[in-house]
Amino acid sequence: MKIKQAFISILTLLLSLNGNTYASGWDPYKIRGFMIDAPRGVETIDYYFRLIDFLHKKDFNTIIFRLTDDQGSAYLFKSHPELKMCEGAFTSEELKKMVRYAADRGIELIPEIESFGHSRYITETAQYQYLNDGPPGEDFNAISPVSEDAYSLLKDLYMEVASIFPGQYVHIGCDEVNWGAGELSKKALASASKSKIWAGYVNKLNRFLKTIDKTTMIWGDVPIYHEEDILGLLDKDMVILDWNYRQSDKAKIKSIADRVLDHGFKLIACPAVHWCEWSARVGASQFKNINAYAEVYAALNNPNSLGIILTNWVPTRYLQNSEWDTYAIAAAIVNNNGNYHYMDAIPAFVKDHFGAAYDANWETIFKTVYEGTFQTPACGKVDSLKFSPWSSAEDIRNVITKNRRIQKKLDEVIRLLTAYRGNVTSNRDDFEDFMLAIRYMHYNYNRQNALLDFVRSRKNDRASVKAYLKKVAAEDQAQLSSICAAWKRGRQYKPDEALKSCMSSFYKAAAYSGHLSENPKLFMEILNSK
Repeated sequence: MKIKQAFISILTLLLSLNGNTYASGWDPYKIRGFMIDAPRGVETIDYYFRLIDFLHKKDFNTIIFRLTDDQGSAYLFKSHPELKMCEGAFTSEELKKMVRYAADRGIELIPEIESFGHSRYITETAQYQYLNDGPPGEDFNAISPVSEDAYSLLKDLYMEVASIFPGQYVHIGCDEVNWGAGELSKKALASASKSKIWAGYVNKLNRFLKTIDKTTMIWGDVPIYHEEDILGLLDKDMVILDWNYRQSDKAKIKSIADRVLDHGFKLIACPAVHWCEWSARVGASQFKNINAYAEVYAALNNPNSLGIILTNWVPTRYLQNSEWDTYAIAAAIVNNNGNYHYMDAIPAFVKDHFGAAYDANWETIFKTVYEGTFQTPACGKVDSLKFSPWSSAEDIRNVITKNRRIQKKLDEVIRLLTAYRGNVTSNRDDFEDFMLAIRYMHYNYNRQNALLDFVRSRKNDRASVKAYLKKVAAEDQAQLSSICAAWKRGRQYKPDEALKSCMSSFYKAAAYSGHLSENPKLFMEILNSK
């Protein structure tokens, strides 16, 4: 063993001296990971095997496999079958198969069990409604941190997942916690601060996990950004994951990392690939976040800085097999310690994934797509930089008020993709889904422009309105059918659920235009009230 360790040390030093990408202290044996958000869109085992293979080829060694969230559990718990389960949830044998597949490729799967916030998979079960501690009507919620029943239940869940996932870590969530509305919590808060109760609860969970030889991971938003005094109250043997998807200021990222490390915690960087700022595609600006975190954490040279995990949220927002280029870019940024231009990863991707020769047209395709992708309003107030397909009277008024045509540049991309279809010799289905995602964005940009064009035409007679709405409704249904056919191939959902969930609920937009086409008077009233 000592000989092996000495060899690794010498090899690492030589690589550093030769200018390898692991220079500046980045240890190739630290965590390089990716996150799977299974409860927000359960995908097939075959897809996850494919993702594991992809990450293995990129020298990644870790996957956080989220099992639970408000939507339900992506695992069929044997100890508590009464919990709310996701459609298509996996059995223990299926998960064990996945764990073995990943382990054979040097990748550890880390289970995540939501244990504080995001806990409606528990509290929306009739048996456990009394454990709900979140304020009524709020998106964010919590399970009661002062209930022994909650603690006992979570111990059962931890024991069960520990028997499936043999690795070192269990992630217990604890992000976006909104608690304190239950009677038990109100009583506890009369004699203790929120920070002490928060930390005491998480410490209690951590200490149980230690009894079964597991190390606790938690999301860091509450103790790092929102209630900073919690940081000094938490057990120091937990691993904190710093996520802040809008941040690209390296000085700020480093100051946060230094503060957490100075408290004695182990720390992992968690920038985002896909999150609620994006829909069908991720835009180029998101890579600034990944670059900044990768560069800062690569240079920390602190043994408690464990590495980086790319988070990837809510797979129902995009076409599953249209994202491989984005994952390839994100992996390249990590493996090059940041300070990396996203387009530098594209030539190898085109060659390796599509089996095509890279040229200036491929550069035009990808550069235009990444620079032409708009953010969505899902994470906050709608502004001029954000976009989503209109699906309500309010949306229509907003489009008209802004009076802003989208300067689309995707016509040329679609023409080039159509011409290059014959050059693709590998992963043809992925190419078709990539192309469909671009067509979807292009369609929605045109859909907004067409609304403005119609309003500006002042053809507000009933016949013109009816003809316009009939055209929109028919085109929306055709678009919906195309994206849902692609969406369903790798998802474990029934068709009706797929229609309602895919691509940021384009179903809602199509349903609304269909409703207007049957009731043109409503549209005319909207135009007159703008």
